[in-house]
Amino acid sequence: MDLLDGYKKAWDNQSEETNKVSKVDIYKMAHSKSSSIVKKIFIIGILELIFWATINIFFTGSSYGDIYEELHLNTIVTLSIYLHYLAIILFLVLFYKNYKSISISDNTKSLIAKILNTRKTVQYYVYFNLGYLILANIVVMCFVFSDLDGLIQYYNNHGINTSIANKTQLLVSLIVAMVFILSFMFLILWLFYKIVYGSLIKRLNKNYQELVKLDDNS
Repeated sequence: MDLLDGYKKAWDNQSEETNKVSKVDIYKMAHSKSSSIVKKIFIIGILELIFWATINIFFTGSSYGDIYEELHLNTIVTLSIYLHYLAIILFLVLFYKNYKSISISDNTKSLIAKILNTRKTVQYYVYFNLGYLILANIVVMCFVFSDLDGLIQYYNNHGINTSIANKTQLLVSLIVAMVFILSFMFLILWLFYKIVYGSLIKRLNKNYQELVKLDDNS
């Protein structure tokens, strides 16, 4: 049983006069926990930005960077990367504003509204990243598919035997590989968000429900 649950139990067993004091204690605890959760969301967002930057730097310096260069896709790939960075930074700004907006002087209804706003922002962030993962990769692969001759030439230049008889077979093989890889990446990212952000949102929802109950009993 955490401290907030202890306050709730004590509140339920107290007289009406002492309940007034307990309500203040419960509110302060819910406020403190909500502020802490939103701060964690902001910090995790920063760590995630660093993670994506590290991944992009790694791929840029690997053979994936070579194939993008030879297929003249550097511009579209770089644009995609920086758009992703920009979007994450904008969400980080929103996370930070959500954190700073939670004031100890907020009344119960105001804090409830800010919790709901934070929850909505996190949901949009998760939806954006999952959608961007799929969309950005599909756009890049469409450019790759449109230049199969260049791709075959890249394979030949690097001594890669595709064992593909014609372009149609190569295209089908690439599409199948893309669907498999994107599905795997989507699943990993979804599980990460489900575990990390999902647990934080669950705790935020718990605070929200307690505040609603507190407000109803006021």
